[in-house]
Amino acid sequence: MKPPPFRYERADTLDGALDRLQQDGDRIEVLAGGQSLLPLLNARERRPQVVLDITRLPGLGQVGTDGDAMTVGALVTQYDLGERDGLDDLLAECLPYTGHYATRHRGTIGGSIAHGEPRGELPLALLTLGGSARVRSRGREREIPVEDLYVGPYRTSLRSDELIVGTSWPRAAPGEGRAFAELAQRHGDFTLAAAACAVSVADGVIVGARVGVGAVADRPLLVGEAAQALIGRPPDGAAAEAAAAATRAAVPGYDDHHAGADYRNHLAGVLVMTAALRAMERAGG
Repeated sequence: MKPPPFRYERADTLDGALDRLQQDGDRIEVLAGGQSLLPLLNARERRPQVVLDITRLPGLGQVGTDGDAMTVGALVTQYDLGERDGLDDLLAECLPYTGHYATRHRGTIGGSIAHGEPRGELPLALLTLGGSARVRSRGREREIPVEDLYVGPYRTSLRSDELIVGTSWPRAAPGEGRAFAELAQRHGDFTLAAAACAVSVADGVIVGARVGVGAVADRPLLVGEAAQALIGRPPDGAAAEAAAAATRAAVPGYDDHHAGADYRNHLAGVLVMTAALRAMERAGG
């Protein structure tokens, strides 16, 4: 199929892009990398009147630091971020699963976060790390914790006049380990299930944890039950198994033509255990 008719516009300044969103945001789709939007247009699942190209906006392609967090401009590509030295372990592990080698050269970090793909690796990673999205509209800027960003499949809490201009990725503290695990039918295909884990260890005991799963619901999920199953335990296989059991009890999964709910439920537990074991090892457990 081919996309429905639309008007193509290119914004050359951030203010110009925000002006257009303020005027007609509910009729506009924003083109950042296009690796998710263009297939949706071709399938006619999106029917905008205007496609607004922001790929040439200045100032959105930098990676920096802000306190204890790495800041990533919305137009930084997945490939460029993955090539950086000293990248967080969880993020470094999830990026090679994000699409294919070719699409990562065009796909952007901000575009992936804004797209809200329930099976997406980057939304899951940012959620598990407790990160946030920096959002601009005309005359206003705000920070949205990722816990508050996703409201359904491909749906976010962004207003029609708002644009994600950057993301914030908290760095690991001393004694903290992080890891990511995923399974797909073929590398680069849509995820059957994914898990991410961050644990903090002190005096031989897990004192903090965040566990996230993806591709098992209409958005990436934090599994508080799995995190609680880890806290207070020695960082060992028994703790990882407890987190896996808590995940299976909390996340039922769903059926589609790729996999059944029971299989996804089982797989989510296996992947949580895998990620937890690796995170505990990195934390010094």
